[in-house]
Amino acid sequence: MSMEMEIIEPEIFDRRSDEREAFSKVTAALASANDAGLRSALDDNKRLWSTLQDNLIQEDNVLPDSLKSQLISLANWVDGYTAKVLEGEGELEALISVNNSIMEGLA
Repeated sequence: MSMEMEIIEPEIFDRRSDEREAFSKVTAALASANDAGLRSALDDNKRLWSTLQDNLIQEDNVLPDSLKSQLISLANWVDGYTAKVLEGEGELEALISVNNSIMEGLA
């Protein structure tokens, strides 16, 4: 392993750990949201995905283009599906499931 890789790996690990923690907190809030707190939890989830999408389009993002494209597509789906959940036409569990899958990938 090169010296450069040793320097980069902790940074990537920390970022992935931070991302996983953010998804964990937002997903827990979604899972435990009651009617009064649902909109807030959904807004937090949309904000998280929007931030992720903003990071994915940065020139210095080192993820493979195909993965970035898939994640951006997923972020767009989350945005649209959140509106369906708010309108009573979508299931909250679908958003929770997507977040759980992302957390597994970040583990």
